Amino acid sequence: EYLSKYALAQTLGISEKIKMGLTGDKEWRKILVKDANKLVSSAVIKNPRITESEVLTIIKSGSPNDEVMRLICANKEWVKNYPIRKALIENPKTPLANALRYLGTMNEKDLAGYAKSRNVSSVIVTQAKRMLLNKKK
Repeated sequence: EYLSKYALAQTLGISEKIKMGLTGDKEWRKILVKDANKLVSSAVIKNPRITESEVLTIIKSGSPNDEVMRLICANKEWVKNYPIRKALIENPKTPLANALRYLGTMNEKDLAGYAKSRNVSSVIVTQAKRMLLNKKK
């Protein structure tokens, strides 16, 4: 009768999980964002109480599906946050067009890091190198 939220989440149906994702507290959001069903994890991102620090944690966890990444990129308020843009560039599941757009807003130190990084897409590395060359001219 007293199950942990994680155990309870495993017994819930899809519609109940979506409802909890949209209305639940921080602990529920943390559990449900990892759900295999895209509808459930998307509902968590649409929760009005989700904070920027939670979004940053979700991006850095490396686990979110591409639908979650797309929704995060679509939210203008979150994309204004520099650490979120930085994490989006570093996440391989971020749509490449979005990652390249955010690359233009990075400072020189971060661009230099991306130009030498092996953890990001080769397209991002080349673009970062090109941007650094243009800034030096």
